[in-house]
This record gives sequence, structure tokens and C-alpha cells, in this order.
Amino acid sequence: MIEQLSSKEQIKWARSRFLAMALTYFLGVFNDNFFKQAVFLLAVAIGLNEIQGHATILFSLPFILFAAWGGWLADRFAKKRVVIGVKFLELGAMLIGAYGILTMNWNCVLTMVFLMGLQSTLFGPALNGSIPELYPEEYVTQANALLKLVTTVAILLGMALAGFALDQEWFATAIPFGRVLIAVVIVLIGILGLVVSFGVYSRPASGSKAPFPWTGPLNSIKDLILLKEDPLLLLAVCCDAYFYFCSLLAVLFINTLGLQELGLSNSATSILSVSLMVGVCIGSLIAARITSQERWTHILLPGAAGMGASLVGAGLLVAADLSGVPTFPLLLALLSLAGLFGGIFLIPVTSFIQVRPAADSKGRIIGVDYFLSFGCMLLAGMIFPFMDSLFQPSMAILVLGILSIMAGGLIYCILRRGDSLFR
Repeated sequence: MIEQLSSKEQIKWARSRFLAMALTYFLGVFNDNFFKQAVFLLAVAIGLNEIQGHATILFSLPFILFAAWGGWLADRFAKKRVVIGVKFLELGAMLIGAYGILTMNWNCVLTMVFLMGLQSTLFGPALNGSIPELYPEEYVTQANALLKLVTTVAILLGMALAGFALDQEWFATAIPFGRVLIAVVIVLIGILGLVVSFGVYSRPASGSKAPFPWTGPLNSIKDLILLKEDPLLLLAVCCDAYFYFCSLLAVLFINTLGLQELGLSNSATSILSVSLMVGVCIGSLIAARITSQERWTHILLPGAAGMGASLVGAGLLVAADLSGVPTFPLLLALLSLAGLFGGIFLIPVTSFIQVRPAADSKGRIIGVDYFLSFGCMLLAGMIFPFMDSLFQPSMAILVLGILSIMAGGLIYCILRRGDSLFR
């Protein structure tokens, strides 16, 4: 039926179906970031900075171990069935997390973080593989920009409201009320997300007959190596992984920057992270206007370099500690600018990864992308404690900015040297 529609008719037909999918994604992303930010703030407040690194590693680990499984499920079964099954897993994870945060049981908290990583591993290929099924190819970049807008708003609300929730004292309770509020919210949102997932559009499976990837990471490594046959797709996957490595380290250092170096409250510290996400949101919309599936590599250098220069500026602003300078609003502006360039860098890369593979291998390729991206995020979680012990947060952000500028230069050199190969 879809194949018989014109592009305009297909876009109109897809809107209501996209809404259910986007809302399901929104609720999951909100819950994930709301809980993790609350955990990070609680840990940093009592001097357990390393918990941020441990949680990052545990969240990323399932993507490395089971990304191939998630890709196989998305190619083998109807994506709606995968989404609903994963939402049940998310609800179970939220119940464990709620108990953990009420009792300050870090083992339960970290178990919940691992399970959230697992559900995201299985959920992501099914969701991202659905976009090219709903929309014509020429609209996929715009659809991704809209989805990134939705998810960025979810991240914004999750991170911002976590800090505000922890600061609330509506009633006198044996357990600090802020923690009770966090526990109640994550369980309620988990239930709502499960209900909404039943409205996700169901399209028959693609018909893939690929065998189950029992060896998990080994299958992902093999598929990653095979991407050398498509250099441009390999470049896109690597750029996606770099973005998540850089952005995750930035968020971790923003938390320590706000609470420890600047002495801000939970709420104000969350606002710093929110400003970064606001920029990503704006950059995503700009990217949809200035790129297409045929022309997108030209934004990689300015995106990476702009993100880096903004982070360098943010680090220098705090490290200089200039009297009379409105540090907080300027810091918000610089972090927003870093996010804006990050959004411009990310969206066309994500869209290309979704559109480029054949219909029966989209899930597998997205699984490979997840494997590499979260492998880099796991690396970020391992690097964070080392950098945290070596640098002040402001200097760590400055170093991260320099790294991003260098990454932009490297991408530019690769594009120049491999221009004919990519064409």
C-alpha cells in the first residue's frame, strides 16, 4: 500500500504513526536521563565522582555485548513486537531503580543502569530502522531532525527536572522527599511508555534469514570490518561514535564543574547540561535545512571544529575566574553553541546510516553503529575518572574541546584524500 503512494501522500500518511513512535521514544529517553542525572548528582554531592564513570560503563556495556542481537531482532521480527517486549524490560528496570534510589543501594542503582542500557540496545535498531519504513528517502533527514528534536526535549526535561526534583521538599518524609519523587516518577513513566508502545505502527518483518549472532561482539566486529567495502558508511559510523564519546564526557564534566568547581545547586548544574542539549536541538533543525542524503560531508569539519572551539571557550571562561564577568550566563551561551554545532554534525550522519543499508540489513548496520558508538561511550566512562583526577573540570572541558578541533581536522584530511573513493 505504501509503495503506491506519492511522496507527499506517504509523508501525510506517516504522521500519526510517527507520533506514536516518537512519544514512545520520548518517554524512554526522558526516564533514562531523568534517573541517570539524579544518580550522578547524588553521587557527586557526596564525593563519589567515580560513580558517574561506573554508571557510564555499565550503560554502554550491553551495546557492546548485545548490539548484534538487537540488530538481528529488528531485521527478523516486526519492529512493533520488539518495541513492546523491550518496554516490559524497561518497566522492570525502573522498579529496581526506584528501590535502589529510595534505599541508596548503589548495587541496585547500577543494575538498573545496566538494564536500561540493555533495553536501549534492543530498542534502538527497531526504532531507527522504522523511520525509512515510514518515510520516503528524501524526507528521512527531516524526520530524523524532528525525532532528534523530540529526544533532545526529552533529554532536556529529564536532566533539568532531575535536579529540580532532588531539591524539592514538599513533605517531611523519612527518606528525603526528592528521592521519593524520583522513584515515583520513573515507575509511572515506565508504565505510560509501555501503554503507548502498543500504538506503534506495525509493518511486517523485512524477511531477513540471517542466522542468530550467537557470538555477539564478534559478529559486530566482523560486520564493522565489512564496512570497509563502503567507506562513506564507515566514515558516518565513526563520526557518530565520536560525537557520543565527546558529548558524554562533556556532560560528565559539566556535572563536576557545576557542583564542585562553581559550587552551584543541583538545579543550576542541570541547567548547564540542558543548555548543551538546547543547542543540539537547534543544530538538528539547522542541519535538516542545509544537508541532504547526497550532500552532507561538508558540515563535518565546521561541526566538529565549532563544537571544539565552544568547549575551549567554556573551559577558559571558568578557569580564568575573571572578576566582574557574568560567568554563568556566558557559560550557558558557550555550551549552547557547542551543542548547536554538535547537532549540525550529528543529524546528517544519523540519517545516512539509516538510509544507506539495504532493507534487510538496516537493523544489522544500526546495531554495528550502536556497537561502536557505545564502545566509545564505555571508553569515555573509563577515561573520566583518570581525567577527573588529573584536571579541574574546566581544564578537562578545554582539553575535550581541543580534541574535537583535532578530530575535525582529521575528518577533513580523510575526506580530501579519499574524495574519489567516497564518490
